[in-house]
Amino acid sequence: MNFKIRVAEERDALACHDIYGAYVDGLNVTFTIENPSVEKYREKIIKTKEKYPFYVAEDENGKILGYCCGEPLRPHDAYKWNVEWTIVLAADAPRRRGIATALYNRFSSTLKKQNFQYIYAVIVDTNEASLGFHKSLGFTEVGHFHNAGIKKGQWLGIVWMNKFIGIDGADAKEPIWYENYKDE
Repeated sequence: MNFKIRVAEERDALACHDIYGAYVDGLNVTFTIENPSVEKYREKIIKTKEKYPFYVAEDENGKILGYCCGEPLRPHDAYKWNVEWTIVLAADAPRRRGIATALYNRFSSTLKKQNFQYIYAVIVDTNEASLGFHKSLGFTEVGHFHNAGIKKGQWLGIVWMNKFIGIDGADAKEPIWYENYKDE
């Protein structure tokens, strides 16, 4: 299967909405109870790309197979070198074809060039596939919050994982916001 990774555009909002929505309504892999509107996804694509990358994986027919994007880890300025990322593959996307890894590689490569230091992931603790995927990429568990929320009448926990991608110590350069970054 051939696919490419490209920068998300506003026209991808419907595909992102539908991809994420399958998990909101289905499996307990997200704490989201109600999928935001397509317009909210369009706004998210625009807003995200002010500071962080937002990529989609697209097959040779133009079908979106998945996406990944970044957001602030926390609202305080001292956290600005860290990015929380989200990655979601379409429920019907082929598995074990390197799609998720390709999304991660493009995302982390861009973040490094933007001077970010850590990527964080917050994963529902019952999502063994995502936990295994992140471990295979070199993420390590840094926290486990048991019974962090209830979805569909079930208590679920979250696992925080991170991966260092930057420069050790206080020599870190200021992040370059995505809107000022020249993506290839």
